[in-house]
Amino acid sequence: MFNKINKYISNFNNIMENIYNRKFIASSKLFWGYTQIYDIRNYDNLNEIIKDFHISLKELLKNNNLITLLEECEKCKFHCHTHNFEEILLTDKDVYLCDHC
Repeated sequence: MFNKINKYISNFNNIMENIYNRKFIASSKLFWGYTQIYDIRNYDNLNEIIKDFHISLKELLKNNNLITLLEECEKCKFHCHTHNFEEILLTDKDVYLCDHC
């Protein structure tokens, strides 16, 4: 009986934590598919998320010694066409960040 209750509570806690996670995906010629998941409670606006997304991509490239790709990534200006920050707060759909406009 207690195992079932503990399992239920654990599942409920996981669901509650995951409701704040949003998936951000690069929509880019070179970096298509690069994905990060962010807890939206840690951000005040979309630009902060985009900044962290860009930094994480650059760190990945740097850590793997992909210097030419890192140089190209430095030039990227990621932005979002499909959602503003308020919409991201209210939806659980994936958010694509574009760099090719």
